[in-house]
Amino acid sequence: MNGTVGLALRDGVCVEVREIRAGDAAALQRLVGRSSDRTVRLRFFGPLKRLSDGQARRFAEVDGRDRYALVALDPEDPEEIVAVVRYEREAGTDSAEYAALVQDTFQERGLGIGLTRYLIEAARQNGLERLYALVMRENTGMLHLLRSLDLPERKRWEDGAEHIEIDLRPSSAA
Repeated sequence: MNGTVGLALRDGVCVEVREIRAGDAAALQRLVGRSSDRTVRLRFFGPLKRLSDGQARRFAEVDGRDRYALVALDPEDPEEIVAVVRYEREAGTDSAEYAALVQDTFQERGLGIGLTRYLIEAARQNGLERLYALVMRENTGMLHLLRSLDLPERKRWEDGAEHIEIDLRPSSAA
């Protein structure tokens, strides 16, 4: 994705979407800080008072191919990130782990699914054939998002979480 694109949410609000930048580390920390304890726990599988400087830098500094992320900007304050979706390729494979974080006030408005669709296109362009996510059972929003992609999926339980694998390859003609 070059530059920014607009993404219209279900309620008509339009947010700008762009690739993450190394300078976004502090904005990621603020996003986590604004997110509810529940949202943070569902994303990070436990409590997290603050995203450390090192974690924030690691999340913000991507190579655009094997580590890739998109952010959505607050329409009222474009310096603030309201959502992030990312993938990180498993070395030597065509598979990558997917993760997302959407600020509570932007949840259930179509932002997560819209960002994920853009991320899937980038993943395909970068040669990925599968994305997988570990999702806590109570994270019904993420489970619904992954199922609503209308892509073939496989799931299994792993360490108390649902391991969902999404097949990104075009379905073969019957």
